[in-house]
Amino acid sequence: MPDSRVGRPPRRSRTPPGCDPGGPRRTGRLHVGVVLPAPGDGGVGKTMFALAESLAQRGHGVDLLLLRQYGRRPEFPSGVRLFTVRGLRRPIDVAPALRSRRPAAALRPALPSVAREWLALRLRRPELRVPAALARDALAVAAYTRAARPMALLSAGAAANASALLGARIVPVPVAISIHAVVARAYDAAQLARARALYPAARAVAAVSRGVAGQAVALLGLEARRVRAIYNGFQAARVRQLSAEDPAHPWFSAGGPPTILTVGRFSPEKDHRTLIEAFARVRRGRAARLVVMGPGRARDRAALRAAARRLGVAADVDVVDFDENPYRYMRRAAAFALSSRWEALPGVLIEALACGAPVASTDAPFGPAEILDRGRWGALAPVGDAAGLAAAIERALDGDRPAEAKLRARAAEFGMDRMVDGYERLLASAAAAGP
Repeated sequence: MPDSRVGRPPRRSRTPPGCDPGGPRRTGRLHVGVVLPAPGDGGVGKTMFALAESLAQRGHGVDLLLLRQYGRRPEFPSGVRLFTVRGLRRPIDVAPALRSRRPAAALRPALPSVAREWLALRLRRPELRVPAALARDALAVAAYTRAARPMALLSAGAAANASALLGARIVPVPVAISIHAVVARAYDAAQLARARALYPAARAVAAVSRGVAGQAVALLGLEARRVRAIYNGFQAARVRQLSAEDPAHPWFSAGGPPTILTVGRFSPEKDHRTLIEAFARVRRGRAARLVVMGPGRARDRAALRAAARRLGVAADVDVVDFDENPYRYMRRAAAFALSSRWEALPGVLIEALACGAPVASTDAPFGPAEILDRGRWGALAPVGDAAGLAAAIERALDGDRPAEAKLRARAAEFGMDRMVDGYERLLASAAAAGP
């Protein structure tokens, strides 16, 4: 397999975040269908919800098509028509939900015709044989497209990207896809083969970082001219407001030892065990505490607590469930640490900078080095190197960092408006290219 670090950013970039160095360029009014799996609480879903709402606020027509049922009801974006796929088998029913003005029955007549066209396409193109769930999602996309007639589709994530591109084979429409993961790590063999077959048909491609963009070109056979790096934006005003709240954890009150914070789901790529080992090294030379916060299973939290006990630092390590407002902890943390093995673009680093927290991170491909500009805005350490990460944390604790105002200014370069500008241009170019 090609090197997973293809697309590494240059030593020092003078270009602001995103691939479009120019200022905002307004486009004509668009009608866009945003195709997503059930968003849940994931970062991609939250980002695309915020994007959909921002595009609607700029006067564009935006539909949101969710391909799966969801558990806990998320906060849906305002000004956006929501379409859901009801029924896991047959009949497929793409139905507008909530306050949509389009009656659900309006989409049902499109289903028999798109199903017939899909079967005819399968006979002509045997290579389009795909798993049943993906075929179902492609039919839902095609039914939505025929009824709602958007100017372009925008999808996010491997499954939604494939569904949108397959649906466009049935009912032609320009498709812009977005890649929010390190392809070499996140795509299994079947997804990689499918992406290589389908993604070149996309009229435009957004990648969440320059490193991801470079890897997508190298691994997926995409034309470089069609791939743009558009960094995820964060909602600065919301982060600023929430960071002013008082933290619920006693270790973040004044007068105690400095507390190091990390926020991230309990999964292998986050490599929390290396972080705990690095903290144990820090703890040998000074008083300090570590809070590991994130969503995950109870047994994963128990495993991290056991690792802290083996290293003799259990009294100074607390592994806690995710808090809906992590910013109140970031604002009061002595340092924010990230120990990931790979990251497309870790939004928590941007949010920590926005809260004024000094940052120490592994140099994981690809996002941390791009956010921190190769170490200018925070200390970087080799991936999986506990000693190196400990040294980076100590530099952050000792004040070897930019002033808090400069950290906040760096985070502001990743603001929501810049992301929306980038996607607005991407979608306008896709719509202009035609199906």
